Amino acid sequence: MGWFRPCGPAARPAVSVLAEADGEPAGSGVLLPGQHLLTCAHVVNSALGRPDLLAPDHPGPVAVRVRIIAPGVTVEREAALRAWIPPRVEDAGLGGYEWNGDLAVLRIAEALPSSLRPPVWHPMAKAQRVRAWHGSGEPGVFADAEVTSCDGRFGYFDGNDRSLDVGQSYSGGPLWSDDESVVVGLVTAKLDVHGGLVRRAWGIPWQRVRRELDGEGLAHLAARPDDGVRDHPAYPDLVALLDGPPPTSDGWARCGRAVARQLGLGHRDDGAPSAEEFARLLLAHERALPALVAAVRTTSRELAEELLALARSHRLPRLLSPQEYERLVGLLDALPAPAAARIPAAVRAALPLAAVPAELLSGGGSRAALVEHLEALHGDSAADPYGEVAVPRLLRAVEYVAASCRPADGDGGVGSAALREWCDRVAARLGVPGTALRDRRKDAAEWAKQWRPTPPRVLVELRAVPSRDDGPERYRMRLWCDDGTGPQPVSEQDQRPRTSGEVAREILAVVGPLPRADGSLLPVVELVVDRDSLELPLDDWEDPDQPLPRVLGAEYPVVVNCPELRELGGDGILSDWRERWRRLDSEEPLRIDDEAAESTRALYGLLMERRFAGRADIVVSRQRRSAAVQTCLAAGVPVVLWDRGDKPGSPAVAHFTDRHGHLPEQVRIYRAMALRRPLTCPGRPALAWADPDLLPPEGAGRPVPEENPEPPAEQASPAVPCGLPEAYDEMSDDWLERSPTGLRMSPPAGAEPLDEPVPDPLTEADWPPQDIDRPLPNAGRPLPVLELADPTDSDPEDFAW
Repeated sequence: MGWFRPCGPAARPAVSVLAEADGEPAGSGVLLPGQHLLTCAHVVNSALGRPDLLAPDHPGPVAVRVRIIAPGVTVEREAALRAWIPPRVEDAGLGGYEWNGDLAVLRIAEALPSSLRPPVWHPMAKAQRVRAWHGSGEPGVFADAEVTSCDGRFGYFDGNDRSLDVGQSYSGGPLWSDDESVVVGLVTAKLDVHGGLVRRAWGIPWQRVRRELDGEGLAHLAARPDDGVRDHPAYPDLVALLDGPPPTSDGWARCGRAVARQLGLGHRDDGAPSAEEFARLLLAHERALPALVAAVRTTSRELAEELLALARSHRLPRLLSPQEYERLVGLLDALPAPAAARIPAAVRAALPLAAVPAELLSGGGSRAALVEHLEALHGDSAADPYGEVAVPRLLRAVEYVAASCRPADGDGGVGSAALREWCDRVAARLGVPGTALRDRRKDAAEWAKQWRPTPPRVLVELRAVPSRDDGPERYRMRLWCDDGTGPQPVSEQDQRPRTSGEVAREILAVVGPLPRADGSLLPVVELVVDRDSLELPLDDWEDPDQPLPRVLGAEYPVVVNCPELRELGGDGILSDWRERWRRLDSEEPLRIDDEAAESTRALYGLLMERRFAGRADIVVSRQRRSAAVQTCLAAGVPVVLWDRGDKPGSPAVAHFTDRHGHLPEQVRIYRAMALRRPLTCPGRPALAWADPDLLPPEGAGRPVPEENPEPPAEQASPAVPCGLPEAYDEMSDDWLERSPTGLRMSPPAGAEPLDEPVPDPLTEADWPPQDIDRPLPNAGRPLPVLELADPTDSDPEDFAW
């Protein structure tokens, strides 16, 4: 063993392999990674009741019962045989009391408690003091011995007169080194020569365990932390650096002690680690090198810079020392809920071009995974021409999080100050110039001044329920409430049909108690719908049982969100969506009129020309409206405004020219004005609003198959025409028909018909309708489709998105 020593628990998990016949211990075993166990093959033979313990033939797909014991926890599981390395007594060169092989790997299917962790392996060597346990796992039934001989194939160990003798049911258990808290081999057999009194046994050293498992492709199960580090390209550079002049008068010992303390390792009291051992440690423990930089920074800045340059050149993954990492995770996890809810927006603003998975930003527990992802990203700027270090992206993100904290969050600004202090300390250790960090802090402060607070929201998912009579249309509803900590289900989410008045009553009951954002912005009602329900007039609904009208769209901002359309374009569109949202206030809104929306190609071209416009104002004719809205949403435009009314020129859209106010609130005010002055405010504005940092619940707003669908007819159902509008417009989506094979074009008389249908996979599952005599969901409203068809173009591909 070297200068550094693992500080594992003295009480390793005890593994008992139980006999099939009576449940008594047949032997012991060692816990391995991935819910694997290692024992001797002859222990498995014993547990199965086979008469010849050294029988080499494979027992087949068997399982044995095992018991795993650790302080405070005991579990029993079935363990299936994964690998069989039979005893080989006939191998050449063996003595009369030795055999090769004799290993078995078992795997437990059911998960184990997290407190049961496998021990660390280390090579067996002469003079090691080891301890073996009886298969019962009882803490007092152990035998102490000393390794008296080891050639890498067999290791002999002798007990003393005051120790228990290794006997039956010790086989397969670990030879544990208490001095080093590692496993060095497995107990295999007791040596008894003509009744001799020597307490001698032998076992399989780690060296041979590794070789035997390697033959089965399982060497990784007995791996050591520093396996393979000698082949790392940074290893020779580190050895050369650490073999140079030490940073302190007492050599590398002080630095070694500091690194060991941060990594939770032990160390020798005398001497110092060799350059080779120190280099292996720095590469085996991913936070060891940052810990060493912290240890040498105060005494040798030049050496610290060399270590950092080496880490950057070899792209070593971790930026933070263990203490820095734990401190940052603790600070982020301790932020008050309002401040924690702003972390996604702050990270997106700080790192607009970085790919940060949404699940890491959404929280749901510790921020450790987010920190680990961000620290693996490299600097946020090009290398300084004078050799200065770029600000790491993690520090930039933390500065933005600190800037997003508010005095009203509830911690008095403690979290913000602590995060900035953390950035100062880490930047100093990394050699980041103070001016560079101050520039990032200034950027963060400017962003925080312009940042729009996020009001609480109530998310509503509605699905129309087909009705056979002439009664009011009914809906099934799911509600979530998001006060800044993510969507949480409201009540029991029952699926009983509700009228529009009942829907309005329940939403008002939920949204009423929610506070205003920063004391001014009203909570938002967000309707999460599929593409066929974008025109649902939720904002017009009111509670009929109240003395006041209680119109939803007049009392609260009501917006729609359609995840189904946004997900059509894949990851590229999702990336555009985030960038469009980031530039919502800086880019001019798109104005989409009939000329811009004359065909799919024309509108697509405009959306790609204005790749980062965050808002689209739809002022097209009614026939083109639904297709234009859907195309914008599918292209990742986060804010789309249109007018559901039939007035020419879309008067409602023309009203919203002030880009500095909160658009959902502006739309709410217009809806309230329309109640009082319908002649001067004739429009019916609809607003799609999708913040990338405020995702709807998983699965909400996606199409679902009808309940209890009837089997499809044997013959194809006829296409059901939507009917031509009175004043026919060649770009109208009302002359599209739904058929079992997709959307079929039905051009006017004299036009050339298309032979092939345009695929529409999002609607095929809904065809044919369950009962042709009852209205389809959302009947009476224009049937929205994604395609903007151009009858002058005969290429069917031009009609598909």
